[in-house]
Amino acid sequence: MSVYRPTYKDQKTGKKKQSAVWWFHFTFGGRRIQESSKSTRKTIAVEAEKRKRLDLERNYAGMPTEKPGRRIRTVAAALKEYADSYAVNHRKSSITMIKNRGAHLTRILGPLSLSEVDDQQIIAYMQKRLAEPDTGGRTINLEIQILANALGRTWKYLWPRVKKLEENHDVGKALEPSEEQALMEVAARNQSKLIHPFLYTLAWTGMRSDEARTLRWGQVDFSGAEEIVIGGSKTEAGKGRQIPLNSNLKAVLNQHAAWYVSKVGPIRPDWYVFPLMNRLAIRNPSKPVTSLKTAWESVRTAAGVDCRLHDLRHTFCTKLAEAGVPESTMLDIMGHVSAAMLRRYSHIRVQARRDAMDAIEMRQFPIVVAKESAKVSESGSTKKAVTH
Repeated sequence: MSVYRPTYKDQKTGKKKQSAVWWFHFTFGGRRIQESSKSTRKTIAVEAEKRKRLDLERNYAGMPTEKPGRRIRTVAAALKEYADSYAVNHRKSSITMIKNRGAHLTRILGPLSLSEVDDQQIIAYMQKRLAEPDTGGRTINLEIQILANALGRTWKYLWPRVKKLEENHDVGKALEPSEEQALMEVAARNQSKLIHPFLYTLAWTGMRSDEARTLRWGQVDFSGAEEIVIGGSKTEAGKGRQIPLNSNLKAVLNQHAAWYVSKVGPIRPDWYVFPLMNRLAIRNPSKPVTSLKTAWESVRTAAGVDCRLHDLRHTFCTKLAEAGVPESTMLDIMGHVSAAMLRRYSHIRVQARRDAMDAIEMRQFPIVVAKESAKVSESGSTKKAVTH
């Protein structure tokens, strides 16, 4: 095999320069074959020569050859084909996940040919992603699994010497009342006009952040049933569920609605409760806010609370459990598909455990106090002994 980078004469300087693009040449059937690999990577040029030889051999034997566009497949091309086919029969949320996770794979591994993606490349990918902020083992494992799916093979078959990263199995925590109060007080003073009603909605409905982010005013009933009706959801069990508005959340959302009207006029049912906006002004009420991550991080930091946004959902579920709400009602409000998932979200906090123990203690029989009885010693004298 022979791959090379040809030299050429620079018309401006007259000096010889070496091309950045690799070419290959060989002889087949008494004929000299010379072509550009159209790549600056030597490994791709080698692969291109192999494919060209194979095509010629198949053609010589009277067998069909592949289309030119598929002779050399890159990671980016394979991921795009996979995402396009995946979109045919999967939920929108799953398609979005494939697209978002695939973007990192394309960014780092996209230019590589499939033959280049070996164990070392996967390990290097893991190291690079781990060095990036807010990226854990579970996320990286998911991304590599998506790549394996795009290549049509299992992880073990493609990269047998690469073990999956350890994943954080901490399902989250329930905030103490003082922590939740600190978050809300800081959020109320934050420059963002959305973060306080947004956090309050999460804390008192148990909604997922994306469910709240895409909530429309038509789903909020202030005067009739006084409830929020969930539209799209991560699970089928979550769609269409009805969550009652308590008085505090109703007051917060009413205040938010008044501010909303002062900025854009009478509210339309199809407008988003948390609209697309810049730091102070609503840009487009017909589109939801893309992210509240910056505002959330500033609130969490200022409040001094170590938690995730999703922990507000855990906290709400825990409140229901501690209040003795029946499991069937909790499942209906939270939108989970199983009791096992519900137990994963509900935590019993320290004070609630203490209250439970105190309640048990109050219902027990009176405490039995040890009594003393007479006992004759070996010397014949009488001593007092303790009996139980």
